[in-house]
Amino acid sequence: MRQRVGFARALSVEPDALLMDEPFSALDVLTQVHDAQLSVTEVGREFALADIDTSKKLFGELISERAPLIKAIMRALRATVDGTLREGFFLDLLRRGFSADEARHQLDIAIDWGRYGELFEYDAETGQLVLGSDAATVGG
Repeated sequence: MRQRVGFARALSVEPDALLMDEPFSALDVLTQVHDAQLSVTEVGREFALADIDTSKKLFGELISERAPLIKAIMRALRATVDGTLREGFFLDLLRRGFSADEARHQLDIAIDWGRYGELFEYDAETGQLVLGSDAATVGG
């Protein structure tokens, strides 16, 4: 959600340049650049004008197709009998290529995105990720 708000704020002042960081790259489908001109794509317009439920659904579809960590989380959750896994499973994998702090940061972003897109839930008390009921058909 913070990315969407930041994106909207940045575009509202019609900047000459807009620099985006890597975690936001999963949403590159919302904009396009031609001849150094940034424009919003049809999908981007649909996303920007959508009601909250539609924007969540579209966001979930986009990230499940385009964000590698989200794809991996969804694939792993679908592969379990009960659609659940502990966060430690993903942190162990992420620590192979990131520091412990960066692994936590990456997973926190993925959890926020997955929850916003209603792909999965997260129980902070148990550290459990749970596949959402509608998520079984998204991006899979």
